[in-house]
Amino acid sequence: MTKLQRISAVAATVLVAAAWAAPASPPDAGRAPAAPPATAGDDTAEALVDAWIDALGGMETYWKLRSASYTLTTEIWDPESGRLRRTRPRYVTIARLETGQAARIERWEGNDFIQHGFDGVQQWAAMNGETLGPGDKDYDEARYVSGDVFYWIGLPFKLKDPGVFLHYDGTDEAGRHLVRVTFGEGVGDHSDTWFYVFEDGRAMPVSIGYREEGRPSVSRTYWEDVREVDGYVFTGRRVHIDADGRIWKVLVTSDFVLNPEVDPAIFSRP
Repeated sequence: MTKLQRISAVAATVLVAAAWAAPASPPDAGRAPAAPPATAGDDTAEALVDAWIDALGGMETYWKLRSASYTLTTEIWDPESGRLRRTRPRYVTIARLETGQAARIERWEGNDFIQHGFDGVQQWAAMNGETLGPGDKDYDEARYVSGDVFYWIGLPFKLKDPGVFLHYDGTDEAGRHLVRVTFGEGVGDHSDTWFYVFEDGRAMPVSIGYREEGRPSVSRTYWEDVREVDGYVFTGRRVHIDADGRIWKVLVTSDFVLNPEVDPAIFSRP
């Protein structure tokens, strides 16, 4: 039985209808910020996440991911008509280097070819071969986006990163377990909050969502199209819906290659 079949047997479907959603805030490896005081209930949160990881084959599955390449396409939909308005593919390469987690992201914006990333030490960005610097949007976002492309392909394993804190918030009216995820200083955007909902007897959460920078505005998302490549499992589609349940954005992961040969030089500034 493959990991994907085992997950399906344990967790039924991985469709998730989240209560909160916003752009991701990836935790970064490195020095662990001071943790907030733990409570006895937080052990339950840890156990729920550990069970999810075990269903994917344990942390050993994640450590097998030494490098990867994939296409991450943002689809923007018109909620009124239900028609696809535009797409924007990003071509992603990631790798674990001695210097840390490195990423390179390339995309077209009209006639402009944009490259940016992180080599494990410093961020960089270029447009049409010209170096960008502080004050340029793509440079300023390079570190965040580099962590983001690692984070999405690495869930739930990234929930065990230093500086990621799991809190158990009890159960909802349906008896489902509520796990809140916060981040320490220096880990992604530490003001972001994630929410996971687990049912008894099901390893994977039935609901995942997040709220950016403590903002009161909320939206919803669900995940679908679970894929397995060479034993590594990830979500193929993250679907965002508006307050009326209409799709307005979909993030599609495709063309995934596990552990391709990667020259570390590609992660350095062009």
